[in-house]
Amino acid sequence: MVAGARWCSSLAVAIAAGSVSACTLAGPREEASVRERLAALEGVASVEVSCGSGWLSPKGDVCVTVVTDAGKQLRFGDVGYDSFGTAPSRVRLVAAGGQSPLVVSCDSQSGFADIDRSGLFGHHFSPAIEAVPEAVRRAAEVVEELEFWPQCPQFWEVGGRQGTTYRYCAHPAGVAGEPPPRPCDQSLDRTK
Repeated sequence: MVAGARWCSSLAVAIAAGSVSACTLAGPREEASVRERLAALEGVASVEVSCGSGWLSPKGDVCVTVVTDAGKQLRFGDVGYDSFGTAPSRVRLVAAGGQSPLVVSCDSQSGFADIDRSGLFGHHFSPAIEAVPEAVRRAAEVVEELEFWPQCPQFWEVGGRQGTTYRYCAHPAGVAGEPPPRPCDQSLDRTK
């Protein structure tokens, strides 16, 4: 029975080690792929790729800062293999032109803005932004969009597809912005 337990624990260690090594190896490969693809875009001066806090889960954990030849700086979150190609995933803007977005609803708060076609702020761009490389090519437009947002804690509201109300504003990147009040805050009920 002791030999069986030893074999079982050895198998568990081997499986765990294999899982961990598979996760940690995918992160650097994904980072390298993202860096290479964005650096190859015309008008890109530099690309800095970093991994977020969930290193063992590389999918959607890569952050990218791109500086264009014109000096425009954009930062994206959740960038990975699926941010390119014919069916790209979301385009999550974390900062642009020294400003960071802040989006709140009754039950959530995020430091990014979905600016792709199906994202909450996708309708602000015409034609729609389809992928991270397109957002980089249209950097001036993306920076202008975020500069147009009110400064936190002032805000604008937008309705989501499921009927959720969101409030959004911008604040200087690297500085914690004071969030606007949540849309469900009764003290802002203007009907009373």
